Amino acid sequence: MNLQNLRIFHKVAELEHITRAAEELGLSQPAVTKIIQNLEHEIGLALIERQGRRIALTHAGRILHNYTRRLAALEREMDDALATLRDVESGEITLAANTTAGVYLLPPIVARFRSHYPNINLHISILNSHEIVEDTLNWQLDFGLVEGDPASLPTELAVEAFAYDHLILVVAPDHPWSNLSSITPEMLNGEALVLREQGSGIREVIEQALLAYDIHIRPLFILTDNEAIKHMVINGVGATIVSALTVRRELEMGELIHLPVIGLDMRPQLSLIKRADRQLSRAAQVFCTFLRPLLEHDPNAS
Repeated sequence: MNLQNLRIFHKVAELEHITRAAEELGLSQPAVTKIIQNLEHEIGLALIERQGRRIALTHAGRILHNYTRRLAALEREMDDALATLRDVESGEITLAANTTAGVYLLPPIVARFRSHYPNINLHISILNSHEIVEDTLNWQLDFGLVEGDPASLPTELAVEAFAYDHLILVVAPDHPWSNLSSITPEMLNGEALVLREQGSGIREVIEQALLAYDIHIRPLFILTDNEAIKHMVINGVGATIVSALTVRRELEMGELIHLPVIGLDMRPQLSLIKRADRQLSRAAQVFCTFLRPLLEHDPNAS
């Protein structure tokens, strides 16, 4: 099977559009269409279905797309390995981080890394932990940064701790609990909580911690953005359990109040994950060394 034809199919599958793929590849639309048809003839199965101006992958097309993702990742790994022989300071890294790591921990790390390796290209996405796991397994990421119980992660992943989070309950100054010194976990049963969506590592940690007290939370609102959650609570819409990193400024300014929950100490692991069968490029390995010092100093430790 012609490798160049597989590259062209991969671009069509990624964009779900033949014309756009042809433009990015510098080929004509008829030429790309012909190559896809040749692939289908060679395989003996239809790979795409036309849906107006776009295309959709058939079942066979999705299977082939999974393999071309792996081929693309392996090809880039090969290029990085050869580039390392020419220049150890060049390369490309594709990673994704959960909100806590991506917004509150990564920026200073990226700044330091860029100052040392300005010619290494970084591609960073902010996703929830479930999405990061899926994209890592599908060869779309060199590695990911997720939050939660590492024992729950798929066995196909290699997992390494790089930091620990600290989840806390916060309320607005006018909340009925604001004058309390602490609460019990049972008081959260039926309480109006504003929480992250299912698939978020933080949400899973909260649910597991409360299950130990036979408490099943029923969120008042489910939001995918920490800033939106904070503003809801600041304006008197319930309470929330969030990373202490995300509310540091609001606690200092008195916009939110930290309310300890007796017996509930949630310090989930932030993990670096990659496919166990994937060899990281030299550039990615160097970036990982910038993450490891976080384990030596836990800013949330009491």
